[in-house]
Amino acid sequence: MSIKLKLKQLRKERNLTQSQIAKSLGITRERYGLYEAGKRQMNIEMIAKIANFYSLSIDYMIGRGEHNNQILSKDVKQLLEIYNSLDDRGKKTILAAAQTQKQLSSD
Repeated sequence: MSIKLKLKQLRKERNLTQSQIAKSLGITRERYGLYEAGKRQMNIEMIAKIANFYSLSIDYMIGRGEHNNQILSKDVKQLLEIYNSLDDRGKKTILAAAQTQKQLSSD
């Protein structure tokens, strides 16, 4: 499957908009739309950012590996989807809450 098809499939699987993904990547929606349409090529840094956004390997993104997100439980996938859709402030809040919960659970 081509990168452009993967981008669209991954976005739709997670019920995200191009604008949400573009904002998380620090690019315009128009630029992301060009990637998804296959009208603009991504450099390796952008492929890495997108792979990281979806918690996938670069190998998977470029067609050299399996979809490594399939081994995650439904709850973990949902948590990753929510986390990846947040801005930096939201991500920091979630991480702080998780660390607090971990400390409370271990006491």
